[in-house]
Amino acid sequence: MSKENIMLRPIHYASVSGGKDSLYMLGLILANPDKYPLDVVVNFDLEIDWDVSKRVVDLIQSRCIENGIKFIKIKPRLSWDELQEKYGYPHRVSRWCNNPYKIDCKKQLNQWIKENNCRPIAYIGLCSDEIKRFKYDVGSEDWHIQEMCYPLAEEGINEDTILEWAKSQEIFGDYYKIFRRMGCKGCPLGTMLEWAYFLKKHPEEYELRIKQIKDTEVMVSKKGRKYDFKNLSGDEFDKRIRTKWLPKLEEIYKEMEETRK
Repeated sequence: MSKENIMLRPIHYASVSGGKDSLYMLGLILANPDKYPLDVVVNFDLEIDWDVSKRVVDLIQSRCIENGIKFIKIKPRLSWDELQEKYGYPHRVSRWCNNPYKIDCKKQLNQWIKENNCRPIAYIGLCSDEIKRFKYDVGSEDWHIQEMCYPLAEEGINEDTILEWAKSQEIFGDYYKIFRRMGCKGCPLGTMLEWAYFLKKHPEEYELRIKQIKDTEVMVSKKGRKYDFKNLSGDEFDKRIRTKWLPKLEEIYKEMEETRK
């Protein structure tokens, strides 16, 4: 029998980011071990994750230990700051924060799977109202060979249901009372309100990122090109966050406080 004909043993793994969907999905999987067998939980450990995300990952790791499930953290081989110093601050056109930064973690995971000579089956935290994001079209010719499953979608759970649940979970703090989804701190695709939240929660780190944006402007201009972060100069971007969006965020907090009374 040729090597290609050998049936590789399956390994079921859950990919968790530390957001609401991955935490809810893990709880669902652990509550239904016969339906959703689980061997490994994988987290891509990024320096630019929100602190709340890191707390959730710590909780997930402790649950894995309690249930005898292997937990793996994978870090990019080059740090965010190393890449930022080389390429400048990422923006919509040049998003190296995705590749080579985040995708390097996926490459390491693929190598681990290869070394373990297994057939991976991934649990992905997509909801029932996110079918358009599935890798395979439901009912397509390739559906039966898919290497990933969507437990939340299978159980008919939509994103709004998980969002309402997340608002009541102390571990998430106030994040999901303001935002629907969790990205990275200082994301070039993040909204202005998310940047205002960044300023409020992590002012020193915010200041560093603004400085890096401004330094990138200078670096790119020396090469005869123009760098606009969100179509704004670094100074103008920072000004709008402080004068327009931070007050809007404070108004949201005020409304939340009044609602609790």
